[in-house]
Amino acid sequence: MRWPVSRGACVRSGFCCKVATCAVGVAHGAPQRGCTFLGGSRPGEYSCELVTRRPELSEIMAIGSGCSSTLFNEDRDSVLQGFTKS
Repeated sequence: MRWPVSRGACVRSGFCCKVATCAVGVAHGAPQRGCTFLGGSRPGEYSCELVTRRPELSEIMAIGSGCSSTLFNEDRDSVLQGFTKS
């Protein structure tokens, strides 16, 4: 099966932000786990509200640089499965 995106590409599953809040999020008052700045309503649509307000933060936070949590990430798998059905 060919994936429409690189297997390690970020697909906005929200997994990272749900599991461990980044240092920038913590510095802005989010809890250590389950970042409250995770915006969006479902996997594939998630984004960082801090970056929406201040785009320059994306580089510091490595947002969009790829997924380091490709294993056992059911939200990511569901987004990728949606790509193959399109």
